[in-house]
Parts: sequence; structure tokens; C-alpha cells
Amino acid sequence: MIIGKLPHKSDLLRELNRFAKEHEVVAGFVQLIGSISRARLSYYDQKTHAYQVLEFEHPYEIISGTGNISIRDGAPFAHLHLVLSDKDGKVIGGHCLDGCTIFAAEFIIWPFNGPAPRRTLDPATGLLLWEKDSYREESR
Repeated sequence: MIIGKLPHKSDLLRELNRFAKEHEVVAGFVQLIGSISRARLSYYDQKTHAYQVLEFEHPYEIISGTGNISIRDGAPFAHLHLVLSDKDGKVIGGHCLDGCTIFAAEFIIWPFNGPAPRRTLDPATGLLLWEKDSYREESR
């Protein structure tokens, strides 16, 4: 398990990717909490197979940030989803994109042993998903 905090005013997703690369984490589970001063999320439209970008220029609490790390385009890639709440407790959420500015964020990464899952285009969904041959069971 690796724990840490991400730098104030930095980009959430870029920092997670930088950290994973720097610490050679190629497969794992990510969880984080904290707050951001700007949010940039997306929603995947299943009919058009395209992401709809959602931008929010307000401070938000990170109620839940969960995701995984695998390999995309030959490098560690953090795939993260966020649930955020505003000053009134209203909740928004979606797929985390570059452009989420950190106010304060603490994270935990649980690295996995063995070969890293690799993301490739899945023709049925239009998404970059783990390749079928990258599935494995962790020993208990």
C-alpha cells in the first residue's frame, strides 16, 4: 500500500499518473478524498460512443474518488471516477479528466502483483478497456 497527498493547485489526474510512473506502479487500485477548486469530468454517451465533457468552476469536496491503474499507450494510466459535493451538499460525478485542480487531496494506492492489465479499444463499446488476456485472479 502507498499513501500520500497530492500537491496543492496541481492537476489531479496528471499528478496521479506522474506518481504511478515515478513509483513504477503499473497495476493497482486507487482511492482518494479531499477537495478541488475546479472540476472537469465527463459522461460517456453509450449511443454515440463519445464522452460529454462537464466543467465546473466551483470548489467541491471529493466525497469519493475510486479507480485503477493499468497500462495505456505503454505507460501507467490512472482511470478515476469522482463523486463531488458543493457547498449546498448537491452531488455531481463522472469520469475524471485533466483539468481538476487540487485544493487538498490524500490518496491510497494498492499495487497489484504480476503483469499489468493493458487498455485497448473495445469495438462493442468504443471504450479503452482491459484486454481479455490481461484478466487474472489474485491468490488469496
